[in-house]
Formats: sequence, structure tokens, C-alpha cells
Amino acid sequence: MSPTKSRSRARKRRPMVFSDIMSVDRVSAPTVSPDGGSLAYVTTRASLDENKMRSTIHLIDLRTGEDRPLTPGPGSHSSPAWSPDGRDLAFVSDRGEDGSQVWVMPMDGGEARQVTSGKGGAGNPVWSPDGTRIAFSRSVPVSPHLEGKGDDPSHQELYGLPNEHTTARVETALLFRHWDHWRDMRRSHVFIVDVGTGTIEDVTPGDADVPPISLGGDQDFVFSPKGDEIAYVKNPDRVVARSTNNSVFGQRLEGIKRKGRAVRVSDTKACDSDPVYSPDGRYLAYLGCARVGYEADRRRVKLHNRRTGKTLSLTEDLDRSAATLAFSRDGKHVLFLAQDRARIAVYRVPVGGGPTVQLTEGTTNSSMAVIPGSDDLIVGRESTISPVELYRLTPGKGIQPIVTNGPAPMGMPKDAGAKASQLTRRNSHLGMELEWSGIEDFWYKGAGGDPVHGWLVKPPGFSAKRRWPMALVIHGGPQSAFLDHFNYRWNLQMFAAQGMVAVQLNPRGSSGYGDTFQDQISGDWGGRCYDDIMAGVDHVLKGYRYIDPDRMVAAGASFGGFMVNWIAGHDDRFKALVSHDGIFNAETMAYSTEELWFEEWEHGGLPHTNREMYLRSSPHHHVKNFKTPMLVVQGEQDFRCPASEGLSLFTALQTMGVESKFLWFPDEGHWVLKPANSQVWYDTVLGWLRDHV
Repeated sequence: MSPTKSRSRARKRRPMVFSDIMSVDRVSAPTVSPDGGSLAYVTTRASLDENKMRSTIHLIDLRTGEDRPLTPGPGSHSSPAWSPDGRDLAFVSDRGEDGSQVWVMPMDGGEARQVTSGKGGAGNPVWSPDGTRIAFSRSVPVSPHLEGKGDDPSHQELYGLPNEHTTARVETALLFRHWDHWRDMRRSHVFIVDVGTGTIEDVTPGDADVPPISLGGDQDFVFSPKGDEIAYVKNPDRVVARSTNNSVFGQRLEGIKRKGRAVRVSDTKACDSDPVYSPDGRYLAYLGCARVGYEADRRRVKLHNRRTGKTLSLTEDLDRSAATLAFSRDGKHVLFLAQDRARIAVYRVPVGGGPTVQLTEGTTNSSMAVIPGSDDLIVGRESTISPVELYRLTPGKGIQPIVTNGPAPMGMPKDAGAKASQLTRRNSHLGMELEWSGIEDFWYKGAGGDPVHGWLVKPPGFSAKRRWPMALVIHGGPQSAFLDHFNYRWNLQMFAAQGMVAVQLNPRGSSGYGDTFQDQISGDWGGRCYDDIMAGVDHVLKGYRYIDPDRMVAAGASFGGFMVNWIAGHDDRFKALVSHDGIFNAETMAYSTEELWFEEWEHGGLPHTNREMYLRSSPHHHVKNFKTPMLVVQGEQDFRCPASEGLSLFTALQTMGVESKFLWFPDEGHWVLKPANSQVWYDTVLGWLRDHV
């Protein structure tokens, strides 16, 4: 065989398979040393043998580009945090005997040492400015039955039960379980540890969670520049199951102890998060909503003047929801991320007020860190064909933010004039081995003629000369969106690799397209959103003639599962459906889910106050129309869309004589997270769709 032929065969690429997802190093948590010379970050990889996810901390020398592991040993390591002088790195590790705890590693080559211990674990370490203290979060029991019995009570002691062998729970108030776990009368509190002595102090005692149980930010507690105050986020309301009142508080400190009562900074009872102090300590910026009870409300960048006590909204005119705040090195601007038409852009707004500038465009920047002493940033970038890799971003002049619902105007500077240089290549093997195609964007007219965005991915070996089956994937939320990113649970490349054209739409309710478009889903679940989706299907059939209208399937989870169930009762054009943790009976869902504020906002109350709204948008009323074969997927530990929804749906399909299959995960919640279960999920879901087209 000639060398030329050998090289040609070596370059032959193949379709994506499940083991490729398991081989990905999932890059996250970039943080730069105080001198701007080193970058710590985390990689997480799945282990099918152990059926676990393992995380490792790596270090990049930003001057030489050298990349080396800092924690190559056993255990999982995450949440790197630099000491103010850069001599130490704090992180969370489960290598010890008492679970996840905070460790500190000297950066001159010495051994890491454990600085926290005890029950409840430790997470999210944050250094004080003088480097003598570390704040961290910990789970603590708050049961009224304890009466000073310590921080490691038995199940019997927590619930005040008469027999030590019982597994019973006795609850008297909401919210007693969340997402995928029972709360067991425990709350998250912020503690501060003296690094030298190991002495710790709870600085947020009481029957409330800090950080909050839900709707929180990237980092919801942080020291002031002088170290004499800590800002944190807490929901002070008595029944948090019906409240989105996450609020920013400031707590004065003396060393590791509280000084006086915490002062509320938030200026509304809507949801607030992500406090961050300006370098000079004059301002406290945070993300703030305006509408009480609406979890998906637009998050404004708010600026609290600590001298005057006044708070301003810096992005009131920006029709995009902010995330991931940071001050620029000179403290004159606030930098943040925001979804923008299925990507995530970097923005900048002056603290003195003035127009917001969009610093990137057409790229998905899923994380951000400021480089001290520089105007450059570290960003994590990804797409449907590339997992997150870290880049050094040099912003240009930027552009005026694009807030119209439609494609970007012609003639825009590439990436808004920003320059990016890649720092990590953890997953370059995927690009060399796999045959996959990037997304193809399209826009079409949805309900009422409004523009709606979607995209498709063509299968390996694509040729427009033949007809292909189509897989429509519907997102959850409903205030969410399919982004141009590498999805591990609903990877579009995996669907396309089955020989199908994979299509995703961002219909009514999708985030990143402005308040009006997003808000129009509430109270109208089976209306314009459904019409947008059906119009999108019509659009791709008309515009992409290689799609076979007689071989279409659809799948979705959560709200996407609701929409699949709704489609089953209203349309029979699909050959098969997949409903993962989907809502089937809107009324039973309302009283069995845990975050009631969502139900009350979306349906204008609970069934006993506004039953008509629930009757209007409940798939179980349309069971008599069910004909399409359906795979029902349900996690038993899903307390968001509880197991009764999936059980009822499968029973309804069976009683109607509809071809159906039930995939039950007794150890999973709303998402399938364990590697072994994920393998079964992909095998079953893709097999079901493939068999029907």
C-alpha cells in the first residue's frame, strides 16, 4: 500500500457514537491568578466503569502556554480559587474521609492540605482579601427536634420519630423536596474558616438557604474589598416554594464572626443574584429582576452605591437577560454575558450610566473571567461541533447591541471585532475523528407572522439527491432555548448520526429573542408555541426538499415533553414520539411539583383558583386522539415533573392500544446524569426513533 493511500484512509471520518460523548473533557470554571500569569480551570470526564463523573484541576501558564494537571491523583477536584497573593489555590476535593471539603494547595510545589472538616461537606470557596479566611457553603440540619444534639443527627433525631429503625418522614411545611432529593430538614449556610487555625463560624444561621435553593447565580456570596463585609443571596420568605424573592444582603464582619444584623440591599421582591463588589468597594453590582413571582424575568445589571444607598439599573433598555457579572480591571465598566439569538455574547456597560456595548456576536461564550492587569478576558467557547474550550479574548470596539428578533444585519464585523486565541485543546480528537456538520440557521414566519429561529444538522454522508428522515427535538423550559452549544443530554450530532436530519426550533417562549417573544408562552402553552412549531415543520419541508414528510419523528423533555404530549393529541404527521419527563395532567402536576411559583405564574394561579387555565392546556384531555407510537421516559426521583406524569401517560397510551414503550430510571431525577443510564437513554431513544423511520 502506498503512503498516499495510507494517509487517505487515516483521514476517513466516522459518525458520532455514545463513547465519543463519554470521551469529552468538559471544561469549566476558568479563574486567573492575581498577577494575570496563570489560569486554573476544571475538566470533568465520565467514567463508565465507575459510573461517575470525575473532575480534575489544570493550570495554564498564560506566558508560555504550558498546560498541566494540578490534581492528577484520586478523587474529584473542583471550584479552584486563587488566594489574593497568588501563592495558594483553594479547591474542593472529595479525596478525604469526610466527603467534599476545602483544600489549599501552595503553588510553589508543596502538598495540599485540608482546611475544612466535619459533616455537611464544603463547597464554593471564596478567599477574603487579606488571605486569612475562606468563605464556603455547607449543609446544616435545622430541625426543631434536635435540641442541641450536634451537627450529625440520625434520621430518627431529625424527624423526632419514636423508633430508630424507621425510614418515615413527617413534614409540616413546603418546600420539603427539591429537584431530585428530599431536603431532610437541612439548609445551606455560608461559613467562614480561619485558614491558620481552622476555626469556623456560621455567618448565615437560621432556617433559610444561603445560597438559595433555586434561581441563584454563578457565585452568590463574596467578600468586600476590605474584607469587613460579605454579600450573599437569600430568600427571606417563609414559604420559598411560592416565592422568587431571592435577595442580596450585606453582612458586616469581625474576622470570621458576624457584626450586627444583615442589611438587605435588593430594592425589589423579585429575583436577585450574583453580587460582586467593584475593585474600590464603592459599588455592589448584582443581577435583578423586576416582576415578582416570574423566575424567567429579564435580569438587569443593577448597581448599588454603598455610599448613597441608591440602586440603578444599568441595562434597563437592553432587551436581553444578563448573567455572569464581573467588573473591568479599572472598575469603570461591568462585563456580563447574555443569550442573544441562540448564542451567548459578551457585553460591557459603564458604571456611570450610558449605552451597553456588545463585544462579541455569533459565538457562544458560556463562561467568562477577567485577566488582572489586562483588558483581555478568558472565555469558554463552544458550538454543536465543539465542546467548551478556553480562549483569550481581546475585545474590539464592539457593536450596538442587536435586540431585534431576526437575523443579524448584513455587514456586521466578524465577532463584533473581537479577537480570540485558543488556549485549550482538550477535545481536538473529536474534530479529527468524526464526520459531522455544523448547524444551518434559518428563520421563518411563526404565529401571527412573527419571525422564529431554527436550525438543522445534516447527517453524515449527506446528499441532497436522496430523501432523509427528520428528527424534531423540542426544548424544555419553556423559557429556555436551544443554543449553539455542545449538549450532552440531547446532542443534535447524535441524532444526525442516525441518518436523520436533526431540527431544533426556538418557538414562542424561547429566551434570547427579547421579553415580548419570551413572555408570550405564559398562559398559552398549547397556543402560539405549538403554532410556531408546526409552522417550522412546514417551513423545513418546503425549503429543504430532501426531507421526507412521511418519515418524521419528534422528541422533547420537560416542557418539550409536554409539547410532545400535546402534539400526540392534535397532530398525527409524526411516525413516532419521545416524551421525557413530560407534563401529562396539568392539574396533578401543579399539586405534586415542588416550585409552585412556576405554576402560579405560568397558569395565573393554582387549579383551585384558576382551573380553567389548567384545563385549556392539559394533554390528558386529548387522550382519545392518541395514535402515534410513543416512548415514555421517566425518572423516579424527578420531583419537578413527578413520576405520576410519566406513569399516567404510559397507562393512557396502553389503554388506547397505541404502540408504546416505557423507560423508567429509578435512580434519576429530571435529567439522566449517571453515565451508565445515559448510555441506556441514548440507545433506547435513538433506537426507538430509528426503528420508526
